[in-house]
Amino acid sequence: MSEGETIDPARAVEVRLRARLAVVERAAWFGFVQAMRDRPEATEAYIEAERARCQEGFGSGAWAKDLSAAERALLGAEVDAGLAQLVEDARAEIGDGA
Repeated sequence: MSEGETIDPARAVEVRLRARLAVVERAAWFGFVQAMRDRPEATEAYIEAERARCQEGFGSGAWAKDLSAAERALLGAEVDAGLAQLVEDARAEIGDGA
């Protein structure tokens, strides 16, 4: 931050929350990659089961009841894509370290 520059207090809260999410994401990433190294088949099977569970939960409306059907569909699609990408990213990282 340059001298004299200030951050709006509300924006500072958002930035701090974003930083917390980044820390949690990095810690989770470390654990996931370690699981993929130690037990790749079991880890991938778990993620596939979670993808199916999420599809059912978001698709049936049992989860995120405060969202509209369209919003739940978007959320479910994003979660599914994110879980699939997580496995692909971990495979790539492990492959790079081999």
